[in-house]
Amino acid sequence: MKTGKLNWETKLIESEKLTVGFTGAPLLANGKIIIGSQGGEWPYRGPIFGVDAKTGKLAWTFFTVGGNDQNDPAMKTWGGDSWKTGGGGGWMAGGYDPKTNTVYWGTANPAPLYDWGGAEWKTKGARPGDNLYTTSVLALDPDTGKLKSFHQELPHDAWDFDSAVGEFVMLERDGKEYIVHPNKGGFVFVYDRGLKVQNVWQGVKNINFVKSIDPKTGELIGRRDMAEGKHQALCPYIAGGYSWNAGSYNPGTGLYYKVGNEWCMDLEVVKTTPILEPMAQLNIGSNFTVNKTTPDGGNARGHVTGRDPITGEVKWQVDYAQPPLASLLSTKGNLVFVPDARGYLHALDARTGKELWSHNDGQGHNGGIISYMAKGKQYVAVATGWGGLAGDDYKVLYGEPFVSMPTDQGALVVFGL
Repeated sequence: MKTGKLNWETKLIESEKLTVGFTGAPLLANGKIIIGSQGGEWPYRGPIFGVDAKTGKLAWTFFTVGGNDQNDPAMKTWGGDSWKTGGGGGWMAGGYDPKTNTVYWGTANPAPLYDWGGAEWKTKGARPGDNLYTTSVLALDPDTGKLKSFHQELPHDAWDFDSAVGEFVMLERDGKEYIVHPNKGGFVFVYDRGLKVQNVWQGVKNINFVKSIDPKTGELIGRRDMAEGKHQALCPYIAGGYSWNAGSYNPGTGLYYKVGNEWCMDLEVVKTTPILEPMAQLNIGSNFTVNKTTPDGGNARGHVTGRDPITGEVKWQVDYAQPPLASLLSTKGNLVFVPDARGYLHALDARTGKELWSHNDGQGHNGGIISYMAKGKQYVAVATGWGGLAGDDYKVLYGEPFVSMPTDQGALVVFGL
């Protein structure tokens, strides 16, 4: 860290052939560097790796598709040989509980994203069965990679609403410890430290891939499974009711701040065959377009809410015409910073949501934001830069300024407090 000298380098994936790699940060936990690979829509098995932090030696591998051997019950949740190209992965960093020496990790969706088996997904389609351990939350031993417990948030995920969101809010209330984890489908799961469901609450309005989720068991109620063919207004859009950008929990206010997205899409589910040679290719299973309107009669939009993280009760909400795609920051000084899509950085009162300050950073935000102190002065640093799966659709949804917004540049903008 002092010199930048290379101490070790370990290659974990033959990315030249598999065309997958690492898109999220690693996590240091009890002497192990833990990192999850891509999987999802790739015909791969999305392993999570544990590497010795001192030597770089690979300590363990956990396969998120089917587990590590044929005796794992998860293998039976993949019909035929579908596990061989099942996707999975854990491409965003998880969380660590030092008291129990447990790493919590969210896993990605199975492949193909959309399965033409429709309502008969248990026995038919591209990947019959529940497809463990995709779209799940895992509790792993960081020393060995052994699975301690898990909860599959969406069995047989047929919508790309994976659990890879790298957000595990660990808090204590009334003497009980909780883990709060958002799912891309727009729901938030509340667990105890053993991953037993304590509550599930809905964070966005426009959801129709399920009717609801049982808050006591986590069971999906009223699934919408789509067979081969065209389908209208699936909500939310593929980018999620909650997306990859991180929210923020403030122990001072007791509120959890999160960006929610109100948007939907039309799609056509198609039959596909996994392509592995000469190199692996995406296996999506549909063509889709984002909708400008939502079933509730509104336009595609977003909001930032301050909620009770356990019950989901809304304390305040601020609406945005375009969903913010960057992460949020809350501070002990009772501020919530919201980097929006148009390029404005907003500072809100963490208790009420009232806007106190804003600044035009000149380009849309699509990344992270931090606060730090140097030589006795406090700073806030935010990344600007536009583009990506969701951002590219803003040209169609909203027109300017996104049509003219450059997608090949960005800046780190730093403010002194």
